[in-house]
Amino acid sequence: MNTIREIHAMSYGKTHGTEQLGAERTQHTQRTRRFARAAVWCAAVASTALLVTACGTVRQTGAPSLSSSDKIAVASIANFTETPDAGLSAGSIAVNVLRQNGIADVRVAPEDARRNAMFDTSARTNGDASLAWARAQQARYVLSGAVEEWRYKTGVDGEPVVGVTFELTDVSSGKVVWSGTGSRSGWSRSGLANVANTLIGKVLAPLAATK
Repeated sequence: MNTIREIHAMSYGKTHGTEQLGAERTQHTQRTRRFARAAVWCAAVASTALLVTACGTVRQTGAPSLSSSDKIAVASIANFTETPDAGLSAGSIAVNVLRQNGIADVRVAPEDARRNAMFDTSARTNGDASLAWARAQQARYVLSGAVEEWRYKTGVDGEPVVGVTFELTDVSSGKVVWSGTGSRSGWSRSGLANVANTLIGKVLAPLAATK
């Protein structure tokens, strides 16, 4: 038979072992919680960095109800930037976006070298020629616009940044029935063309065929 001293020793060993196991489990739980908090914090920082480095704004008015049979003429897009042919690039993207939005007949204006030149200030008030051309095309609407920014920022990162403005004019009345403007910047590894495609797609999103 075990002596009283041996029984006490065995009881102490079991109690001490249980306490040690409980302490180890507590430490493991604390480490797991710290790791989870760290992972959430890192994800939040990464998301915040993404929002800061790749952000933009878009403002639009209410758009008219468009049909797939509506003919839209895309006038030459004015270039108010230091980047040559920025207006031409924006116009090409706009044409593709309208077609993707379900507009079957999209007419493209002849290239105007003056409107794609750098600092094309004369194009700000030159809307009569675009309207006359759209009427000659028997279009219902004419889409005009301007590129305000189209470049890579200076500095170490060199993020791409794009700014555009568009207007949709009713050819028969000459009234502007919709307008939209937007700007967007990307992160250093993104391309200028990708940023421009994303921005123009968002700005022209309301100009989609609904019937």
